[in-house]
Amino acid sequence: MQTELIAVTRSERGKQAAKKLRRSGLIPAVLYGHRFEPLHLALQEKTFLAALRREHGLHGLVKLRVEGAEDGEHTVLVKEVQRDPLKDHILHVDLQKVHADEEIQATVSLHFTGEAVGVKAGGILNHYLYEVRVQCLPKYLPEHIDVDVSHLNLKESMRVSDLPKLEGIKYLNKPEEIVAAVSPKRVREAARAAQALFEAPAEEGGPEEEASIPREEGGEPSGEGE
Repeated sequence: MQTELIAVTRSERGKQAAKKLRRSGLIPAVLYGHRFEPLHLALQEKTFLAALRREHGLHGLVKLRVEGAEDGEHTVLVKEVQRDPLKDHILHVDLQKVHADEEIQATVSLHFTGEAVGVKAGGILNHYLYEVRVQCLPKYLPEHIDVDVSHLNLKESMRVSDLPKLEGIKYLNKPEEIVAAVSPKRVREAARAAQALFEAPAEEGGPEEEASIPREEGGEPSGEGE
């Protein structure tokens, strides 16, 4: 089921106008695209946040309905969501209008299926990518890509070049980039033990330890300095 976003047009711009919108439960947004005059919008915050919480809500094609507009329905991609770095609330959303005859670039989620044989043998499956960048015509854009990892044995990995070959889809990530790998459990446990040892607080040294620290002649211990 395609995600739907609801918006209204807005005429006022600037920081104060944006703050006023957010207080009323709206998010400032802009819709742009090839052969399309940019349209300044305000999205319903409740609907947008609900779409964000869905597993694939904003990775595929989205239906945008602009209330009260003559051309009120658009197929779009959510290109960027700007957030406040401190409060984490949404400041602005960029939407790209999609044309059926033009290729697009988009982010698609990876869905891992199956249990790796290496995991059954006592290993651990490590995920390095949860999404990939693709290029395709809109009609070929999937909501997600299923990735079967059941064949992965201990010390084996899957790379972008091993992902399923899908009609009309071109992967934009580097082919050698690792997607998932199975490592022996003892390697993970050894790494955790080493990290714990490294992070353990050092014991406070007494006067004798301080006296053993080499010093420059007549000086302090050397060190690095909208």
